[in-house]
Amino acid sequence: MREQQPLVSIVLPSFNGSRYIHQAIKSCLEQTFPHLEMLIIDDGSTDNTVEIVQSFKDPRLKLLRLNQNQGHIAALNIGFAAAKGEFLTWTSDDNYYAPEAIDLMLDELIASKVDFVYTRYQVIDENNKNIKVGRTEDPDYLDLDNCVGGCFLYRRIVYETIGNFNPEAFLAEDYEYWLRVREKFKMKKLDAVLYFYRSHEQSLTGVHKEEKVKAQVARIRDRFIPKWKRLLWRIKGILGV
Repeated sequence: MREQQPLVSIVLPSFNGSRYIHQAIKSCLEQTFPHLEMLIIDDGSTDNTVEIVQSFKDPRLKLLRLNQNQGHIAALNIGFAAAKGEFLTWTSDDNYYAPEAIDLMLDELIASKVDFVYTRYQVIDENNKNIKVGRTEDPDYLDLDNCVGGCFLYRRIVYETIGNFNPEAFLAEDYEYWLRVREKFKMKKLDAVLYFYRSHEQSLTGVHKEEKVKAQVARIRDRFIPKWKRLLWRIKGILGV
């Protein structure tokens, strides 16, 4: 048992997310760690997303409504500006947590004295059926690709130091942010599968196509990772080390 129960803030941006958002919200509010706030940023939805959010009567849930669609990254930044937690994370309206996700990540942050933790995740389809376990790697692998996934928790000092997500990194804004985090803070991967990532045609990756995402990742990688480091990874791959 922790001596203190710090506040954890979960930010969830949504635009017309009515199909899956009920499950996403439910997974947050039913966490085994109860001392949290959930900030849902409705990004100008035209479906019944707001009605679904308002059907929850949990005082930990806060709804911020934007009059017009400003985009995923702007909604994220607005959410974090309003967050009050000592520990922070964000999730998507089509994904959901395992019940113990926040509890276990918080325990690891405190016990290991690191600044940022992330976990493995299960890829599911539109009907919650398992497809595969997603690939996560240790932080060094960020030299090559986004290996963090969608389940993570970090200390407030990370946000206060790193700042907002970058609109110019759209489609890979998380990868660009993790690279900035790694420059200044300790990151750690957990082996537990604590998150369910939904693969479907209306996801950001599905709408904008995987090729565009990969191209943006490559641009960001080239900006942050020196050529000699990328070459070293290629050599290691060829040698199998």
